Amino acid sequence: MSRMRINSLLDGSLGRGSRIVRALAAASLMMLMALPTASFAQTAVTCGPEVKNEVAKVLSANDSLPEEKKAVLYAQLYEQFKYCQQDSVLTPTAFTNAARNCGASVSNLGSVYFEEMSCSGYDPQRRQFASPIKIKQTFGFGGAPLPGSREFVLHCVQDAAGVFQPVGIDSVHLANALGGQTPTWQFAVIAAATHNLHLVQPMSGQSRLVRSILSWALPPTSCNYTPIWGNALNYRIRLDQ
Repeated sequence: MSRMRINSLLDGSLGRGSRIVRALAAASLMMLMALPTASFAQTAVTCGPEVKNEVAKVLSANDSLPEEKKAVLYAQLYEQFKYCQQDSVLTPTAFTNAARNCGASVSNLGSVYFEEMSCSGYDPQRRQFASPIKIKQTFGFGGAPLPGSREFVLHCVQDAAGVFQPVGIDSVHLANALGGQTPTWQFAVIAAATHNLHLVQPMSGQSRLVRSILSWALPPTSCNYTPIWGNALNYRIRLDQ
């Protein structure tokens, strides 16, 4: 796609969102590659860095939209590119083993070719979650230093009825790596528990089941959200004083 064509797409607002996502879909199809077996490290991807970089540009160009219109754009992009989740079948066993070693199980799995979250934890005294994000590629995160993109993590705690309820969400900004650098890198999302606080109080030493959901670029919209790029972890916390 030419730079002029890309710029003309980014000049539009949400009213042209459907044209934007159609153009991005066409770009993504050009990136379809042969897929390796899941037992080895993933070396190919269905939706390549061009797709992610253009998604980052679209979101940056529409950053000033009201939140309700952003939500519409997020939904459009999700529907257009959710087929990129098919890379989940190629998830390396090293990733699921890393999560298991951290006391977590993997669920709600999208593509982890670019980023992954194999561990997460909770500080009950500060009411904060900490989630290391492993960045595995130099590309696919938007131009450096801007527009770049964001890695979101939503945290949910299971209630007495066994239903996960959202308690906090936050993100970290990043961009494509500068020349000459090689992966991997460890970023981190620190998120405060701000909702449904009865699920993390009182600090009486009780255990809770948590689901933390990593999603690149598109904020998770529910505790059952399956990211396009990212994954969820299920693990236990304890509400110590």
